[in-house]
Amino acid sequence: MKRFLILTPLFISGLLLLNSCETKKSSVPASSGITAEIIIVTNNQTQWEGAIGDSIRNFFGQEYQVLPQPEPLFELSYIPMANFKNTKMFKSHHNVLIVDIDKKSKKAGLEAKKDFWASPQRVIKITAPSDTAFYKLFDENKEVILKIFGESERERLIKTFKAFRDRSIQDELRKNFHLTLEIPGGFYIAKKYADFIWLRKETEKISQGIIIYSYDYTDTAAFTTQRIISYMDTITKEYIPGPSGGSYMSVSEKYIPPVSKRIDFNGMFAVETRGLWQVEGDFMGGPFVNYTLVDEKRNKVFTLDGYVYAPNAPKRDLLIQMEAILYSLKFVD
Repeated sequence: MKRFLILTPLFISGLLLLNSCETKKSSVPASSGITAEIIIVTNNQTQWEGAIGDSIRNFFGQEYQVLPQPEPLFELSYIPMANFKNTKMFKSHHNVLIVDIDKKSKKAGLEAKKDFWASPQRVIKITAPSDTAFYKLFDENKEVILKIFGESERERLIKTFKAFRDRSIQDELRKNFHLTLEIPGGFYIAKKYADFIWLRKETEKISQGIIIYSYDYTDTAAFTTQRIISYMDTITKEYIPGPSGGSYMSVSEKYIPPVSKRIDFNGMFAVETRGLWQVEGDFMGGPFVNYTLVDEKRNKVFTLDGYVYAPNAPKRDLLIQMEAILYSLKFVD
């Protein structure tokens, strides 16, 4: 019989690792839902429209980091508990957060499950004896819950990209960089050199690009924001031209400075840098996400940079696609 994994705040930090080790169940259907969406379930609409709902909306509705126009981290869709229990299609969503305020509960607890009703899927259930107990538990664990749902988004996209991967690009990356990425169809190789490759996807309305370059690792200065930005500007000035003569891509630091943080990147240490790019000598620009890490076997620093150009259009979902592609990285012999 299916059951939730019961976790306390003390052990919630191990949830991501535990989920990643679970075996996918072939009996569940494919999950549904749009990118960056969470189904929120509470006992009743009063809870959702009140302070409980406010705490959820304020956190998951905060601005996605470093975009040229404000966009929320997630879109939230509310379903009352009774409707959720009696409607099968709601349970197939890839991200579900259930809040159950039950006075009979002895203490607050957090339960989580991977691929419970569908796959890929993350279901998080918070049970609390009172509103106050819920606020405390949610505040203690909201960042971890965010990571879980972010992992769900990437996993779902990577699965889709893998089904439509461009094998010729993957072979090129394997041969020249000893790595693979799940690059979906529509991308093409715009430029390539010994330690550099530029992949592009162009449509009438948007552009998405991936820039990969490497160099010998010498010291930890490779992970400083200053070094990362400096290398990016050097590479893009040399290899990524703009639409007009003499124009080129660069990192924009005028309005929103780039932000960096250390992360666990598929079990490897990496620095994630987010910011805005611009074209010097022109008016193009947009967001980028950059991951810098070391291939320890070859003692090389690798930088993977995903960028988006989508004038007058939302950019969050397009950037999440870039993140998912970059997170599919695997070093190979």
